[in-house]
Amino acid sequence: MPEDRDRIDDESSLAEDLAEAAAREGLDLQSEQAQELSEAHVQVEVAGGKEVSGLDITKAKIRDYGLRPLAILFILNAVDEFDRSVLAVALEPIREYFEVSDTVVSLLPLAFVFLAGVIGVPAGTWADRWVRKYILAGGAIVWAGAGFMAAAAQNFFQLFASRMLLGAGQGTIGPTHLSLLSDYYPVEIRGRVLGYHRSANPFGQILGAVIGGFIVAILGWRWAFAIAALPGLVFGIYALWLREPKRGESDLDAATSANPILAEFLKEPEEKAKFFASLKVIFKIPTLRSLIIANSSVGFALVGVIFWLPGLFERRYGFTTKQASLVLGILAFATFIGTWYGSPKADRNVGQGFNFMTRYGAKSVMWVTIAWPLAFLIPNPWVTTALMAISAGVASYGIPGLVAVVAASAPPRIRSQAFAAFGLALAVCGAAVAPLIIGVVSDVLQGWNVNSGDSLRLAMLASTVVVVGIGNWFIFRASDTAADDVNRTIADFLNEMTQGKAASVTSSAAEGTS
Repeated sequence: MPEDRDRIDDESSLAEDLAEAAAREGLDLQSEQAQELSEAHVQVEVAGGKEVSGLDITKAKIRDYGLRPLAILFILNAVDEFDRSVLAVALEPIREYFEVSDTVVSLLPLAFVFLAGVIGVPAGTWADRWVRKYILAGGAIVWAGAGFMAAAAQNFFQLFASRMLLGAGQGTIGPTHLSLLSDYYPVEIRGRVLGYHRSANPFGQILGAVIGGFIVAILGWRWAFAIAALPGLVFGIYALWLREPKRGESDLDAATSANPILAEFLKEPEEKAKFFASLKVIFKIPTLRSLIIANSSVGFALVGVIFWLPGLFERRYGFTTKQASLVLGILAFATFIGTWYGSPKADRNVGQGFNFMTRYGAKSVMWVTIAWPLAFLIPNPWVTTALMAISAGVASYGIPGLVAVVAASAPPRIRSQAFAAFGLALAVCGAAVAPLIIGVVSDVLQGWNVNSGDSLRLAMLASTVVVVGIGNWFIFRASDTAADDVNRTIADFLNEMTQGKAASVTSSAAEGTS
């Protein structure tokens, strides 16, 4: 077969290159050693190429690789979102309790992102260099403490400080969780795994909207913050017993499962990438650059606009806190369903290539770009809710594939840093900038004698039309480069691993001849 002849030629050529390189150094590398190294190199490239191109996708199941890591990280991710949803539901009571304006109360999510941003990107570097389960457990314990501080806040400044501490803890989630999951589970099931993990965000929103809304209405916002903090403390400590996988472990499983010698050959290098060097590599990859920008834009709507949604329904339609939290719960439920069922769809899309997967995500997100502006123009609250929920569900159906593309196109040794940048973009533009901009615009419109309900609605409308449209364009742009970037990333990684080990083998040969 032509493919077999090509493979033999590749092996022979590489073996000759290794032997010649050793000879130039005055070493006696036996032909059998050179041939073994070359066969290993070609085997890894072939297996890796099939893995990332989707040509050899098996019907693997998540439970074959263990459900425990996914379950623990799902719960921690949901608890994180639960706390933030409690803030959204309690926003009006908090604003009234401390007697502050829309602009001032919108500083609370900005407080969160201040330290989440400061911690998030370095946390990616720490996660690429240190034991990740310790970082995520420490982060969970810190944010649980922040929840108790919020419950005890006696003035707005103390509440602001507690949200800053919350950001310090939650800034560790993206880099550690997604990097660990990418190493626990191989590419053929990674779309499902990352999608299910991401579905914890809307699941937590449902809990925060329904349970949190009930607690706020019955017991007050302080009790809601305290109750939201407890699960993070418990499961953060439990996470210390998770296994710490090697970086890039799952990407090499297919190539090494039947070859113990090859597994030894591809051991993880000792050296780790440095902080600024990692960022430089990440932003040189066109797909990662486009999806990071897109995540900030789409996050503006999916996080920032939703932050103000309960307030909109309370002001414009006269909803109670419990009724407004129900609307948020409906939207979160639709997002959860879309993300949950979009996860296996992402794995099926791998077989059609990463360009297709990215384009599929772009078309899904387009529903929010079109439907949400229409929803803010319609005066009926339930039609508005239906339009927002349906379009959010469709958009969420395509998002797991985009997260899988980020995982596949990021070099394994700096994957935590890539997810840190990806999450930071969402946090800055979604969790911080969007609520602040909407709050400021709402206050300006109220200064022009627009009522508080309509001022908030118009601010959300203007923000959605402009920013989400930009994000959608960047996702379509990433769909032109995704496949090439993924293949280049895996090829570079495998070359780095094999060349590094080859150098150590020639060094050992030198010691043996001395």
